[in-house]
Amino acid sequence: MIIKRDRKPRPVRAIVKRSTTVIGEKRPRAIVKRTRGGVVPPRERTKRPSRSPHLPKRWLWAMAAVATLALVAVGGSWLYRSPVFRVTDIQVVGNQRTSAGSVVETANLLGESMFTADLISAQKDLYKLPLVASVKVERQWPSTLKVVIEERQVWGTWEQGGVDYTIDREGVVLGTTTGAAEGLPLIRSSEQGSRRQGDRVDYQAVDSAAEIYEKLPRQLGTTVTEVAFVAGKGVQVTTANNQTALFGDSSSIAYKLAVWAALAQQAQAQKINYTTVDLRYGNRPVLQ
Repeated sequence: MIIKRDRKPRPVRAIVKRSTTVIGEKRPRAIVKRTRGGVVPPRERTKRPSRSPHLPKRWLWAMAAVATLALVAVGGSWLYRSPVFRVTDIQVVGNQRTSAGSVVETANLLGESMFTADLISAQKDLYKLPLVASVKVERQWPSTLKVVIEERQVWGTWEQGGVDYTIDREGVVLGTTTGAAEGLPLIRSSEQGSRRQGDRVDYQAVDSAAEIYEKLPRQLGTTVTEVAFVAGKGVQVTTANNQTALFGDSSSIAYKLAVWAALAQQAQAQKINYTTVDLRYGNRPVLQ
């Protein structure tokens, strides 16, 4: 049998704040400075202000790079505008028949910045001068340009319309002369009209004459008096022993010379005299 007994409720415990030391309680120790006169109460610790956080190194490097670029830009702008680095003098070297004034005028670089002066364009313009074979433009700091010129050299004489013109190996007319230069190739042209300095004569005639003057003496044992460029006939050669050879166009000059040398040997062996040999038809030469 279950019997229910009435019990008195327990009172609620209250939280009591004790000001005195309780047995077994531990309190933090304070640092006490003792003097002879007694005990000095401990000082209250002051809270130090927190240090500001440092910037990352990558930001410092970025700031330094920006500052450096800014200095370079300002310095470059000053150098570009500075009169110290302007072209004030152009020295011309190697010219003999080309005037220095025409070189300076054609280069057109006076007053330009030494940093941005277009030397390549100036070289291209200088090549247009008729007597210039090669040219090089160099910077000489702080304000001078040096132009080194190699002029075209006289290679032979081109006679046309009763006027003798000096030409170089490429057939460029260099000027006029009185009579053909001794020891240099002579080409007589049947063309009409006149020539000016810088003009180019027929390159095939010049190439043929150069090869004939070089190889004929070794193969035929005689020298060349002149090479003629005749309209309708082509290249015609006259030798020192008064023989004339018709070459036609400028192709296969070496082969035609070899045929002529073989004919000369046969003619000498058979005691055949001739004054003209026609080599225009390849392996069917004709003696007259």
